[in-house]
Amino acid sequence: MKLPKLALVLCLCLWGMAVGAQSASGTSPDYDRWAATASIAQNTLESGAANEAFLTKLREKLALRRADFLAAQDASTVRLNTLKTQLSALGPVPEEGSEPEDIASRRTTLKSEIETLNAPRIRAKEAFERAEGLIREIDAALSAQQAAILMRLGPSPLDVRIWPSAMGQLTEALQVVIGSVSAAWNTPVVREEIRDNLPVILSLLLAAGLLMTQGRRWMVHVSLTFNRAESPYANKFASYLRSLGQLAIVILSLHLLARAWDISRLHGNDLAFLLEHAVWILAPFFGSRWMGKQLFPLDGLTQIPVPLQADLRPQARLITHWLGLIVSVQVFMGYLRDAVDFNNGTIAVYSFILVLIASVATFRLGMMIWKSTAGAADDQSIAKSTNRLLTRLGQAIVVGSVISLGLAVVGYSDAAEALLFSSLFSAGLLAVLFVTFESVRDLCGMLASDEASGHDGLTAVVINAALILMSLPVFALIWGARVSQLTELWTQFKTGVTLGDVQLSPGAVLELIIVFGIGLLFTRLIQRTLKSRVLAKTKVDAGGQNAIVSGIGYLGIFIAALTAITSAGLDLSSLAIVAGALSVGIGFGLQNIVSNFVSGIILLIERPISVGDWIEVGGNMGIVSKISVRSTSIQTFDRTDVIVPNADLVSGTVTNYTHGSAVGRIIVPVGVAYGNDTRKIEAILQPLVAAHPMVLLDPAPSVVFQGFGADSLNFEIRALLRDINYGLAVKSELNHQIAETFAEQGIEIPFAQRDIWIRNPEALGMILPESSL
Repeated sequence: MKLPKLALVLCLCLWGMAVGAQSASGTSPDYDRWAATASIAQNTLESGAANEAFLTKLREKLALRRADFLAAQDASTVRLNTLKTQLSALGPVPEEGSEPEDIASRRTTLKSEIETLNAPRIRAKEAFERAEGLIREIDAALSAQQAAILMRLGPSPLDVRIWPSAMGQLTEALQVVIGSVSAAWNTPVVREEIRDNLPVILSLLLAAGLLMTQGRRWMVHVSLTFNRAESPYANKFASYLRSLGQLAIVILSLHLLARAWDISRLHGNDLAFLLEHAVWILAPFFGSRWMGKQLFPLDGLTQIPVPLQADLRPQARLITHWLGLIVSVQVFMGYLRDAVDFNNGTIAVYSFILVLIASVATFRLGMMIWKSTAGAADDQSIAKSTNRLLTRLGQAIVVGSVISLGLAVVGYSDAAEALLFSSLFSAGLLAVLFVTFESVRDLCGMLASDEASGHDGLTAVVINAALILMSLPVFALIWGARVSQLTELWTQFKTGVTLGDVQLSPGAVLELIIVFGIGLLFTRLIQRTLKSRVLAKTKVDAGGQNAIVSGIGYLGIFIAALTAITSAGLDLSSLAIVAGALSVGIGFGLQNIVSNFVSGIILLIERPISVGDWIEVGGNMGIVSKISVRSTSIQTFDRTDVIVPNADLVSGTVTNYTHGSAVGRIIVPVGVAYGNDTRKIEAILQPLVAAHPMVLLDPAPSVVFQGFGADSLNFEIRALLRDINYGLAVKSELNHQIAETFAEQGIEIPFAQRDIWIRNPEALGMILPESSL
């Protein structure tokens, strides 16, 4: 079995060198070598003998070739489009008769050139589809191998017979790793190399020492620049930044130490592999220490992210540190397992030990979070959504720890480790996001003029949403997704989707949005300039100015959309089916919106009403404040806005008191007592009305004697005002003047009088005393 694998590896290496040289030369794909490569990949998949590492490497090579084929499909696109345009310019072949010989010859030449350019594109497309199929088969094989590993049943750790040999193999592996240091020191070549690299090693050690001893103080000084006595948000953000910087300093120091050790060559191959990943091995432990301080602060001044009782916080922090140490050991054993060939019994033993310790600690921490958040359900200081999330997280941790321990006891060591430690990594990532969300809100509050609104504003929500999206690939990797799967999703995302003959990719969509945004911004700039600088200096009324500005806006949006679609390379003719489906949808479900839109255009063109007009429609009276695409806003005299669909203004009855002119008539009723001279009343009212500055003298106002009322002689003053918008004020002023004039002239303004006739006065004697009658 080893010989075929070795042959496949050698073939793959030779092929990789060949395609690397080919790619570097920049020539077209070598389809003969591609055929050989595809055959190797197909034979590998059919044999089923390749391991995960070999399949992953093979997939990477196939993905590179697939990218080459995709690029080859787009080769000579400009030239091909030019030839097609030239061919279409010749027109169709005549159905009857024959076309001129030179035209026919030119048509044949163009078709031949098009076929010549299309041939490599078609071949590249065929190779692309084959590479795509092989990649899918490799992904399926890798997924099957991954599932088989998780479902692999090994010996149960309850079988005590496997423990002696397992402990012996673990001890031997650790002794080999540690013994490689003394073996390297006893090698003269290594000591000579240490002397040669001593300046570099000392520099790295000195840098690590400075970071470890002075880094904390440096971060304190940096964070003090954010402190503000009057801003609690700035102080909390400074504290978060200080703690995060201190963690980064520790990780960087570890990297420098590991690098110094690696340069010294005081290790064997196994230890070199571990030193290369030293940061990843120790990061969970130091990260858990940082996380414990952030989630479970011991002082009473810091806000508590997780609502635990004060006496439980030290225990929760200790458990968090302990879990970080166990996770680091698990990562270390994973790397050691790749370097040393452990048997199934050894894997079952060390996996059971780690899962047992981690499950007990996880169960305890999950129970504390579960019970504490459930008991704090009515606490107003904790958001309900956050409280519910913490409760569900505690429940998931408890259930996951129990299931993982059960799997480890049965013998499913790989499944137990995958479930438990993936849960721990996910919980840790959630905790990091939870703390970072609060720090982002603190930063937004610190930078905003209104700290409270900035802390809970839209900017913080958008940034936190972006952090959630960025964390999704990390969650996928934690739960077993391969990098190749994520890169495949990203490739498909960049490729986009196909609608007809249109390829919608993120780049095209982004270009469309940018071009449309620039066009829209330019349109708004033109509208603002026209309204404030050009139309304001003309004699066009406010309604006409609004119509012109709105029309420019609609035209600008249409041109911006057309330019954006064209610049993105979208062929509108290929969207005919989509446009037809939208037309059906408009006909059935969007007809009211389209009707209002068309009515809005009619209102702007015909201008039966304009902005600033005083209208009455549907029992609502007010001033038109805005005419938009779908509706018109009317501000009533109560200062409320009434939104009227444009279709109602076009098809319904509308009273416009100021259409085309602000001139309007008012009618003021006047009643005087019987016995007054009606001619005298008319002579008094006529000059009084004519003297008002808002009343037009041509046509002159009139006083009409309406007739004899039940209680008074009824007159009406009828006058045209220069601006009917002041009608109510003019009526009030005229009434004041009439009352003052009548009082001076002794003219009585009557009030209603009634005579009461009692039909049976004798009945009152039975109720009232005689003195009252």
